[in-house]
Amino acid sequence: MKRTRLAAILIFLCVVSQHCFSQKPASAPAAKELEAAEAKMFEGIAKHDPTYFKNDVAEDYVSINADGVTQNKEQMIADSVRAKMMSDASVKLFDKQIRVYGNTGIITGRAQAFVHGTYVVEFLYTAIFVKRDNTWMFTGWQGTLSKDSPKPPPMPQG
Repeated sequence: MKRTRLAAILIFLCVVSQHCFSQKPASAPAAKELEAAEAKMFEGIAKHDPTYFKNDVAEDYVSINADGVTQNKEQMIADSVRAKMMSDASVKLFDKQIRVYGNTGIITGRAQAFVHGTYVVEFLYTAIFVKRDNTWMFTGWQGTLSKDSPKPPPMPQG
C-alpha cells in the first residue's frame, strides 16, 4: 500500500513539474520585445549609458561573467575597466532561444566577440529580463566561455 501510494505521488509530481516547468517558446510579440530589450542591453552596456542603467536595469541585477567576475548593478556601473573593454567590442549572436514564463523572459545563446574586427572570444550566455511597468528590465546575466572559443586575451587591469 505504501509503495503504491509513493509511486502515485511520484508520478503525480513528475506530471505536474513537466506541465508547470516546461520550456515555452515566446509568442511572436513577446519574442520581438525581448530581442529589442536584448539589443538595447548590449548597446546600453557598450556605451556605459547611465540612462540605460537607470531605466532598464533592475535594482536586483546580478551577473556572473565568463572571466569569473560576479557583479551587482552598482558594481557594474562603477566598473570603468570592463566598460572600456565592452565599448571596444562588437558581438555576433547566434543559436538564440527565447522563452517567456509570465513576466520573465530568458534568452540563451552563443556570442562571438570582436575587438577592432579581431575575433577574440566565444561565449554561451543567459540573459534574464523581468517585465515591470510594461518594460523588460535586464535583471540577470551569466556567461561561460565556449569550448570553441580561442583563448581570450587577458583582462585589462584598472
